[in-house]
Amino acid sequence: MNEPHNETVNPEAQQATEAEVSEADKLRAELEFTQAELSAAKDKFLRLYADFDNFRKRTINDLDSARQNGEIKALRAFLPTLDDIERALGFAKADPAQLIEGLNKVVENLRRNLTALGVQAVPGQGSDFDPRHHEAIGMVEGQEGKVMHVYQEGFKVGDVLIREAKVMVGKGIAESGEQRAEGN
Repeated sequence: MNEPHNETVNPEAQQATEAEVSEADKLRAELEFTQAELSAAKDKFLRLYADFDNFRKRTINDLDSARQNGEIKALRAFLPTLDDIERALGFAKADPAQLIEGLNKVVENLRRNLTALGVQAVPGQGSDFDPRHHEAIGMVEGQEGKVMHVYQEGFKVGDVLIREAKVMVGKGIAESGEQRAEGN
């Protein structure tokens, strides 16, 4: 006996099921959208990371190239000095008296090459003692706080000190015995 199957659909239950399906579809769509955004952000991040890595490598190469170019520029500036020294020694064999004149020319050319590289001498004898530029290796009688003698010249490029000058600094002038007696 087949009884007719009487299916009655509760309208409230049908609405609830449709609402659940509709909510699930919304969530799926939201999930797909979020996954697409995540994928796009990940792709953008990977591209930026690759760009940064390429920039870093390019910067390292540029710095190495600039350093090497600077070294080459300095070496080119000093090669004429080597040539001058060799010439001076050659002339000294023929006439030793010319050695001093030749060495003076070498020093003159070397100073010119240093100037071309932006190297400046630190203020020397007669200047005020400056601990940023001078290394005091002793004190002598003379005007207090003044550089009295330079033992080794100092050099700088712009504000960067390459080598401080080794100097003797004045400690003042001692009074002679006569002046002390007059003062009493």
